[in-house]
Amino acid sequence: MTRVRADDYEAKRQTILDKAAALIARKGFDVATMLDVAKACGASKSHLYHYFSSKEDLLFAIVHEHITAQAAELNRIVAQPLPAEERFAQFVDTFMQGAARSRNEHLILMNDIKFLPKAQLDQIRRLEANLTELMEDLLREINPEFMAEEHLQKPYALLLFGMMIWTFSWYRRTGSIAPHELAQRISTLFVHGFKALPQTLN
Repeated sequence: MTRVRADDYEAKRQTILDKAAALIARKGFDVATMLDVAKACGASKSHLYHYFSSKEDLLFAIVHEHITAQAAELNRIVAQPLPAEERFAQFVDTFMQGAARSRNEHLILMNDIKFLPKAQLDQIRRLEANLTELMEDLLREINPEFMAEEHLQKPYALLLFGMMIWTFSWYRRTGSIAPHELAQRISTLFVHGFKALPQTLN
């Protein structure tokens, strides 16, 4: 395959992914059909099957590419030689900016991965677990004494991810608070509250 043909193939494939993500985020995976996706792309079903062997294969491509790109950027941020709180703020900002920019893919990741075959679902869950571990490590750096309690490590990381992930069930980047400002507010709220927590809660 020549470079031009390869670029054309990738461009058409990306168009299908983008159109399918918008459709599935709006209708739900169980309702949207490959014919719906084909119509949205101005193509035939057979054209779609040239790129994706099934609707589940298409769903996997949407969420896998979204979370893989997200994980690569967040891993890069965590590896920087910066204070933990700075990396934490960048982590939250990057996550929120990415989710706002790719809201369709984010909503699908929230709502529709249950329709994936088990092997593909397990791959996505492992990527999600990696992000949780990155956050656990950052929180441990911010407050090592508190996070020495092993049973507290994952719950706090999941609390933060829950705050960020479910925000996009209502948040629109065109609203009164821009994604960057929202990320700053989340970081400040979480870090300063987190640092003030006592060793035990009554």
